[in-house]
Amino acid sequence: MAELQDSASQQARRIRLENASFNDFCERLCAVHSNWDLKRPDVPGCDAEFRHARMGDTDFTDVQVGFGLSGQRTASQIQRANDVFFGVILMLAGGQRLIQDGHEIDLQPGDISVWDASRPAQFSSTGAVRQISVLVPHNKLKLYSSNIEDVCAQRINGRSGLGLLLASHLQALSVVLATSDDIEHASTEAATLDLVSAAIRPDKAGEYKSSIHKTMLRRVQDYIVNNLRDPNLSPATIADVFRISPRYLHKLFEASDFTLSEWILQRRLLACQSSLKDPALNHMTITEIAFNWGFNSAPYFSRVYRQNLGTTPSGTRAAQNKFGGNPV
Repeated sequence: MAELQDSASQQARRIRLENASFNDFCERLCAVHSNWDLKRPDVPGCDAEFRHARMGDTDFTDVQVGFGLSGQRTASQIQRANDVFFGVILMLAGGQRLIQDGHEIDLQPGDISVWDASRPAQFSSTGAVRQISVLVPHNKLKLYSSNIEDVCAQRINGRSGLGLLLASHLQALSVVLATSDDIEHASTEAATLDLVSAAIRPDKAGEYKSSIHKTMLRRVQDYIVNNLRDPNLSPATIADVFRISPRYLHKLFEASDFTLSEWILQRRLLACQSSLKDPALNHMTITEIAFNWGFNSAPYFSRVYRQNLGTTPSGTRAAQNKFGGNPV
């Protein structure tokens, strides 16, 4: 293994790994990039090269990896690390799949994308890759682009227009940052963030993002309906199933008439109402029906049933069944 540090700048450095252990590779990558739970095929030796520099509050890393690699950031890992930044990726060689907020994209050379370190994410590649990554604190990038979340995990064309201008700028940074001083780094950071803001244009992504949100919302609602009987159904378990953050999950329901918890409650109450009206289920008590649809407290069920449906569970059964209700 060899490590080379560029003496032209205290902040810019180049690290080359040859036939290194995977643990050493993970430590070096996470030290200059961000913390990921990394995995790779079971083959000996790791060849990689990193060029890293800091521009003000922004980290720049040019990464070349000579093998397939996958990684994930879980909600618990994010909470421990307390990373609050956006990552801007430019693919230069190879291909990589990025997954965040329940949808995925396959990035090819020339593609640009943004991901949010404060929300769960995954990536994977099957072979050698090279990419440039820029990590920008949330509060700083939001000064340039307030709706940056709307373009996370989307493909941005870096082969034409403003995308090409940003891609060319990022590739030039790999050389410029190695020979510039701290004052120049601050100016370079401002220019870089201006270009990022112009190229990603979140104001133009609203319609696409809305479609993504609607598709994800339907998937979540279908999952809830199919799992209403599970007493452990909760925002946390649903977010884990879809590999999205609880914050994003709640945001999906903002445009609907109910919050997530209210939507689950309404569907459970309607399912109980249907069961109470079904003569074939007369052998079940009201409590058994309530527990069968995910409730775990008979008094709570009776209270919310009356509040939301305007009658009692026994009243529903009595009105439907001329023989009267079964005992609770």
